[in-house]
Amino acid sequence: MGVNDLGWEKVLQQKAPPFYIDATELKRLSGREPRLMAKHDFSAARPTIFQELGLNIIPVSRSRYFVGHFNIFEPFPDITDPPRTVFLPYGIRSLNFESLSSEALALNAAVLSGIFEDFLGPGLEATVSGRMSTGTFEFDLGRPITVDRAQMEIDAGFESNEQLVLVEAKNHITPDFNIRQLYFPYRRFAALGKPVIPVYMVSTNGVFRLYQYKFADALDPGSIELVAAACYVLQPSQVDAATLLNVVRSTPTVESKPFPQADSFERVINLLELLADPMEIDEIRDHYAFVRRQANYYTAALAYLGLAQCDKRGTPWHLTPLGEQIIAKPSRDERHVELVRALATRPVFNYCLKQALTGRMPTADEIADLIPVASYDTQSRRARTVLSWTRWAISLI
Repeated sequence: MGVNDLGWEKVLQQKAPPFYIDATELKRLSGREPRLMAKHDFSAARPTIFQELGLNIIPVSRSRYFVGHFNIFEPFPDITDPPRTVFLPYGIRSLNFESLSSEALALNAAVLSGIFEDFLGPGLEATVSGRMSTGTFEFDLGRPITVDRAQMEIDAGFESNEQLVLVEAKNHITPDFNIRQLYFPYRRFAALGKPVIPVYMVSTNGVFRLYQYKFADALDPGSIELVAAACYVLQPSQVDAATLLNVVRSTPTVESKPFPQADSFERVINLLELLADPMEIDEIRDHYAFVRRQANYYTAALAYLGLAQCDKRGTPWHLTPLGEQIIAKPSRDERHVELVRALATRPVFNYCLKQALTGRMPTADEIADLIPVASYDTQSRRARTVLSWTRWAISLI
């Protein structure tokens, strides 16, 4: 249990939801900085007791919060359409498009490559960004709520004659997001007299995922609706099944322990990118709002593939020489090929990749039979991981 969990347990021993709480009282009761106690950018970032009781928190001023039973999170939908390819402008040398290590760099790349204009229409010019006041407005969370000059941040704003686009950008993968990140900027600029378009952008591993939303009822953040979604890449993939099959067939195998239990290979790659700068396990947990067990699963997945390591308990996780080599590859395709090669060094993955790349995806039961463990439940969980990672490799072609 983390320090914020303990802090909120102390608060809830003294106050019964729903309630308003000032920052000074929150700090006094919890012993923690209010900003850290209230930063819940996605649902898993909430303290355990919030998740158990169905609670959420929202700022209503720079120094006051409301805690109650309401939903403030929206799941990201799956984007099933193939990625759209955009091309980089000639002559740009100061921005490494293959290593966009921050949200700001990813936004710059998206602008330069024309992603926003392709997604939203022409004529967009950069305008508002940065931290600012929300102004004052009312909305409904099952009860009337007034926001009075709370602080918010806009990562990027683009305006044309027809619309104002407000962008929230992240460089890590989460299953959902806090609606407040889009709703507060939307309300702040809703009086301009032109449509305000909230957009969420997630960029990782060279893929830009854009989600356009609207609020059917301006007074209700829960009325959020998806309007459009699309994926973009900065160069077309040249990877094909024959290339990957040759890699798998030519890769010698060796066993490695412990066996991974981390279903999202995209998140494994995302963590590989983040570990370009070493991170403590608690930093990793906080970044993704993992419980410690989940953080251990994903770091262990990188260790299983020989891509990251922790030299001794309590020291930061960092990339191995192989992990550094993969991250340093000059193109996304080259990184992907080397990641498939790393997968192919493990016998179960080598077998499954060969089967999938020749047209037959193994079943979960078939994979489970290849994993000799005592517990059927453990066998099934590990088989799901193998199947998920194999599907990721097949998605490259």
